[in-house]
Amino acid sequence: MGDDIIKSENFEVVSCAEITDIDSKSDFQKLKLTPSQKIQMSGLLQHLPAAIATEAMSKAYILKLPEGLSGFCHPMQYATGGIGTPIQGVGGAIVGHASLHELSAQAAVLGIFNVMSIASGQYFLAQINSELKTMNQSIDKILEFLYGDKRAELISEVGFVKSAYQNYNSVMQHEQQRFATLVSLQEAKKIAMKDIEFYMSDLDTTVNGKSGSDIVSFIDKTFQIKECLELSIQLYSMSSLLEIYYSQNYDVDYISNVEEEAVTYVGKCEKRMLSCFSKLSTHIQNFKEGPLKKIDKPMLEKRVNSVVDSFSRGTESEILQSIRSVLHASKKRAECYVSGNGDLYLRKSS
Repeated sequence: MGDDIIKSENFEVVSCAEITDIDSKSDFQKLKLTPSQKIQMSGLLQHLPAAIATEAMSKAYILKLPEGLSGFCHPMQYATGGIGTPIQGVGGAIVGHASLHELSAQAAVLGIFNVMSIASGQYFLAQINSELKTMNQSIDKILEFLYGDKRAELISEVGFVKSAYQNYNSVMQHEQQRFATLVSLQEAKKIAMKDIEFYMSDLDTTVNGKSGSDIVSFIDKTFQIKECLELSIQLYSMSSLLEIYYSQNYDVDYISNVEEEAVTYVGKCEKRMLSCFSKLSTHIQNFKEGPLKKIDKPMLEKRVNSVVDSFSRGTESEILQSIRSVLHASKKRAECYVSGNGDLYLRKSS
C-alpha cells in the first residue's frame, strides 16, 4: 500500500496496488451501485491523485472512515454538476447551499464517500431485511392472514417501508425525496407500535378466553394473530433502522438509545408472546375430546410448542440479533476498496 495518504477529521484515502480476483475473496463484499453512482465513481477517481498529492493515477484506493459511517457530512450531487453541502434550517428545510465547485479534488473525495455511505448502508440494511420473513412475503400472502380494522393501515405501511428499503440507494441521492421519506418512516414506526399493542391485546384476550368445542379453530385464530403481530414487529424494526440510515444520524448516543428502545420493546413483545403460547399449550393439554369428534392433540401440541421453544431458547431471537448487528455496524470503522473502473467493495469485519 502506498504512502500517499490524505487525512482529514473524518476519513482517509490511501492509494494501493490493485487487488486481483477480489470478487472471489470472502473478506470483501461488492456493493451495489446505481448506474449514475458508477458513472460518478469513475469520473471522480481522476481527481484523487490531486487530492492526495500523487503524480500518477493509482489503480485502486482504500477509503476509510474512523467510526463506520458516523461523523461524515452528507454532500449532494447537483444536477448542474459539482457537489455541495446543504444548509438546513429549523424543521430540516434546506435554506441554502455551500458549493464546493472551486475545490474539485476535495469535492471528488466527498463525492466518493457519499457513494460509499449510501451503498454500504444498503448492504447493512440487507442483513436485517433477510430476517423479516413475514414482511418479505408477497402482498397476497400477507392479506391472507391480516384481519380487522388494522388491515388496510398495516398493509399500506408495510408496502411503503418495503419500497423505502428497496429504493434506498436511489432516494438518498435526491434530498427532497429523502426528507419526505424520512418523515413517513417516523410515522410508519408510530403506526407499527400502535398495531403491535392492538394485536398483542387481541392475543391476550383470545388465549385467556375459552376455546369452546372447536380447539382447532381456536388455535388457528391465535396463529393468525401471531402472524399479524410478527408483521407489526418487523415493520417497527425496519422503520426504526431505515430512519437512522435515511437521516444519516450516526451520533453514538442516538444509536445507543435506538438500540436500547428497540431491543427492550421487541424483547418484551416476545416475552408476552411466549406467555400466551405457553397458556395455549395448557389449553390443549386440558381439552376434553367429545365422543363424536376426535382431534390430533400431539400434532396441535407440536405446532404450539415449536413457538414456545423458539422464544425460550435462552438466546436472543434472530431479529434482535440482526437489529444489534446493523446498529453496531454503523459505529465501527468502515473500510472500502475502490477499483480503477469504479467498482466499490466493503471489507467485512473480522
